[in-house]
Amino acid sequence: MNFKTMFGIGLVSLGAAFAQDGYESTSPSLSEQQLQQQEEQASASSDLTAPVPFVAPEIPKDSKRTPFNAILHGKSYNRNSNMAAANNTDLLLKYPNLFANRKFFYIEPTNKLGIVSLGSFFTAFDISKAPHADDEQLGRLTLGYAVPGFGIYVRAGLGRDRVNNEGNSSTRVEGDEVQPGVKSRTYGGDDWAAAIAKGFLGMNVAADVDWLTTKTETHADPDNGAETEDRYDSLTVNLSLTNAPTAKNFTWTLGARFVSFNNETEEDGDVKNAGNPPSYWDITPYIRTGLSVLENENARVLIGAAAIVSYRNYDDPVDQYAITAVVQPSMLGEVFIGENKNFMFYGEVGYDWVAFRYLKNNDSDYSKMMDKMDEVNASIGFRYQYKDFLAVELGLGEKLFTGVGNFFTEDGTFIDFSAMVRF
Repeated sequence: MNFKTMFGIGLVSLGAAFAQDGYESTSPSLSEQQLQQQEEQASASSDLTAPVPFVAPEIPKDSKRTPFNAILHGKSYNRNSNMAAANNTDLLLKYPNLFANRKFFYIEPTNKLGIVSLGSFFTAFDISKAPHADDEQLGRLTLGYAVPGFGIYVRAGLGRDRVNNEGNSSTRVEGDEVQPGVKSRTYGGDDWAAAIAKGFLGMNVAADVDWLTTKTETHADPDNGAETEDRYDSLTVNLSLTNAPTAKNFTWTLGARFVSFNNETEEDGDVKNAGNPPSYWDITPYIRTGLSVLENENARVLIGAAAIVSYRNYDDPVDQYAITAVVQPSMLGEVFIGENKNFMFYGEVGYDWVAFRYLKNNDSDYSKMMDKMDEVNASIGFRYQYKDFLAVELGLGEKLFTGVGNFFTEDGTFIDFSAMVRF
């Protein structure tokens, strides 16, 4: 009897012993004839050409605790919102409880953003621009507080101009001629916002609200004209729930967004809805996912996807609605370089697939149906970390190198540079 035969008999005997101990007397022992039959089978299969049993590849079961997810990135990382990726500064501002116990200073001149977190209290400076208004931007101040499992912040950005020009029609203010009377307007849009996040049962739930208002009021002399007010008003409410705090290999986020946009002109107390752009309200439920498909201690690849459904109803003067379904597939890869893992390279690609869109105008009995796979957006980024307290990131992406001699184009191209100091 050769060595392989003895080894096969030993494995069979050991397996039978464990089975008998585990199931006690409920499983009958093998007979001598059965042992002999298995011995012959083991001897016959000892050839090197015998088929090898399939062993499923081991996929990491705890991806959220890998060295990759211990890193806090800037805005150039995870632009496609892959839920299995590491946190970036955008995610912290969406779930303010993630600021808890983090002490850092972050600066990003390209996106005009700065954040300081003291472990509990945090603040941020950034800018906003009201939709459908002029090109003026408004500085915003964010103040927040976070403890493990709970976080909250409030944000405000204000800008006003009020001119009293009684009886002097020749005065000009920033290119706008001021008629006799009083004129006031906001710059970049009054912006009031708040967010709250709470952890429970291994998940995170968050809610935020943002109210942007841009308006111009003219109170003219009754002998020279009517009192008018042009107003843009945008209210956005977001709700989301994610399993990210305790997710292993698969991460998901469920959410919904509600938007109410008003474009109004008021003249002597009578409200008229402007036609360009028309007022509307919109409700959009969505789901975002992320999955690690390849991973070791130095590199990993993540697959992400999002499904978004939107219903938008247009108000007067347009009787119109639109239903849209969008799928957003994406891929993200990242790799550590060097023994100390101080240098990281990451890249991602994704696009919007408008799987279905139906537009119906009841006034003109006009309808439109479409679907479109939009162009692919790709980006790359580099991160260097010096010891355990300083990190810099550089990101390039989207429509780079689109033609001979055309290295950068204005539409869609981004260049992000950021630095972070940790304490």
